[in-house]
Amino acid sequence: MTEDSAAPRGTPLRVGLALVLLEAVVLVVLGIAVVVASILDHGDLLGTNAGVLLVLVLIGGFLVLAVRGLWQGKRWGRGPVITWQLLQFAVAVTSWGVLQWWALVPALVLPVVVTICLLLPASLAATAQHGRPDGVL
Repeated sequence: MTEDSAAPRGTPLRVGLALVLLEAVVLVVLGIAVVVASILDHGDLLGTNAGVLLVLVLIGGFLVLAVRGLWQGKRWGRGPVITWQLLQFAVAVTSWGVLQWWALVPALVLPVVVTICLLLPASLAATAQHGRPDGVL
């Protein structure tokens, strides 16, 4: 499927993919912040926090690849993106009362918005290069 023959990418798909890219950037920034905080704390837990940074970079990179696939009209990226949204939502719900509300509200709202944006019929059609447009995965 070439760029010209792809189904039009509507606003919901664009919004959903932009939010996923924002999530990927935030993951990497949080990982870097944890490593910097560890360095400023005399290197305490530096190895552990470097490992956390590596995992967050890998997750963020995979999200970027999934967004790229969806942008190109391939539906394989929908599964990893929605899985990440479910995980993020579950972590935010279980963190309620431990973290500040203002930090948790975006982590609760973004997954819902992204999932809705990716599952709207126009988005399904735009990301259905192979198979039926109503297929979720």
